[in-house]
Amino acid sequence: MGGFYTSYTLRGVSQRAVAAALAGREAFVSASRGGYVVAFDKESDNQDQEAIAALASGLSKKLDCCVLAALVHDDDVFWYQLHESGQLADEYDSCPNYWGTLGPKPLPPSGGSAARLCAAFQAGDPAAVEAILRKGTGGKGRYVFASDQHLEFVRALGLPELAVLNAYAGLMLGEYPEGFEELDLQHCT
Repeated sequence: MGGFYTSYTLRGVSQRAVAAALAGREAFVSASRGGYVVAFDKESDNQDQEAIAALASGLSKKLDCCVLAALVHDDDVFWYQLHESGQLADEYDSCPNYWGTLGPKPLPPSGGSAARLCAAFQAGDPAAVEAILRKGTGGKGRYVFASDQHLEFVRALGLPELAVLNAYAGLMLGEYPEGFEELDLQHCT
């Protein structure tokens, strides 16, 4: 069985502001590092893309910032949505026919704008990000694990690696990523 996780990366906001925006939800919010805060929401561990999109949009609107909601499903699919000021600005799916009939070969990745992402985060080389997006998952010449694609993606954009391979459930069990301690994460309830 592959990895299942969802994370939210927010640019230009404080841990305190994100925690306040998540009031009433069970979540972990990281301390700001390099101008980014990463959040992990308990409900999002269910991987309901509509609920994830709604939370990302709401956080983006409430905090007037860009929010990247990322999901990895069974290490087969890397999906994200970028929200800016409450509006959907970009969406990507590494293996769009995963949820339906896969057929003999996976379809090419859908969506994803490297130029839009680099502009939103004011970082990265659009050509390098584009190459990562177009490679996709699930077939010959593609990423074997969606988490590997996600990791290269955040590295290319200069985003926190904390967003990769971590989930609310693991953090709740005290499974902290290397370089992080309990004090680096605020638990919201």
